[in-house]
Amino acid sequence: MTFPLVALWLHLLGVVAWIGGVMYQAHVLLPAARRGAAGAFADAARRARPVTWTAVALVTLTGFYNVTRLGPLERVMESGAGLLLAGKFLLVLAMVALAGQRDFAQVPRLARALAAGESPAAALAAIAWLDRLVLLCALAAIYLGLAVSRA
Repeated sequence: MTFPLVALWLHLLGVVAWIGGVMYQAHVLLPAARRGAAGAFADAARRARPVTWTAVALVTLTGFYNVTRLGPLERVMESGAGLLLAGKFLLVLAMVALAGQRDFAQVPRLARALAAGESPAAALAAIAWLDRLVLLCALAAIYLGLAVSRA
């Protein structure tokens, strides 16, 4: 097994862990939180944070490595892959920013609301929107990644 193949597998593993975790929280845990299990959701989101951010780092590092494997810059730009990569890079930056807002602002806001005995609805709504935006960006980034591999 070659190192480029290992890097590709690690990249895909990181994407599955990150986006799969967001999908699970958005489609399984968040609806349960809205029905009264907001404390369990906040605890699960807090405990998932190290896995999530390890996956984000893995995706980022292996993504940069995979870009170096595309060949000379002139050929990448001529094939059209350069624009696709720029778009994918911007989407990943947006995903990281949205995930950071979720994990480091909205989940603590939810925990504070629960500790104060306040309604968690506003924090849960913000988390739901952030999750939807991350998933939408992820779909576009996956599409662009496939387009780059075909360019």
